[in-house]
Amino acid sequence: MIPQDFKEWACSLSGCDGGNLDADTWLCGIEWGGGSYGDGIYYKEYLPKEIPKGKVNLEKSLFDWKDSITYTYGRSFAKLFAAIKHEDIDNYKDLVSNKWDGSELFKLNLYPIAFDSTSENLWQKYGLNRITGFDEKHLFQTWCFLNRFPVFSELREAKKPKLIICTGVSYLRDFFMCFGGNQSNSGFIKYGELEPDSENNKRRYYWVKIDNYTTLVVIPFFSGTYGLNSNYLLQEMGIKIRELCT
Repeated sequence: MIPQDFKEWACSLSGCDGGNLDADTWLCGIEWGGGSYGDGIYYKEYLPKEIPKGKVNLEKSLFDWKDSITYTYGRSFAKLFAAIKHEDIDNYKDLVSNKWDGSELFKLNLYPIAFDSTSENLWQKYGLNRITGFDEKHLFQTWCFLNRFPVFSELREAKKPKLIICTGVSYLRDFFMCFGGNQSNSGFIKYGELEPDSENNKRRYYWVKIDNYTTLVVIPFFSGTYGLNSNYLLQEMGIKIRELCT
């Protein structure tokens, strides 16, 4: 039996970083990282206290760019965002300090629970079957498909961001279901490839126009062998995204 407070918590903006919901650009990751930090205190203390509170309301606020760029993910996205906005990606620190005030972005995650990796073993290791009511992680993810994702899709439909950038092409299906699953007239999903700056493999990305207003782009993750792991690739991806939105 899935606890009612868990349903209310998961079908809200739990696991999201927040920002300005009325921003033209949304950024969506898979889930928070670092769940096992401090010997799993997140699972032992944070979740058991947060889930019973139910629905998470992230009021209109400013995205914390300065905190974001203290992490590799945030630095890479700041560079990508600079390229999209016709800015020099090498100046991302100056842009964060002097030009961007945090109203430009809203940051979400597909799933509300943090993990260090996508390994199924972490679910049992940290007792998430007891906390959530789901015996296995893939059952929890399937439940999110049916219950959490429609909430995000409705939110997208109400707020109509111009651009949603999603990171992690292996979660392509999840991203499209999350933001376009309730849109019967969504366009065809298309893809493109970035030419690498060396002998490395090409990077594939995907996009679709939702309801003739929102452009949804799913790009490679920022790290790893096949990720957007150089300034050149971030610059090129930013240019491509800018072109898709014009």
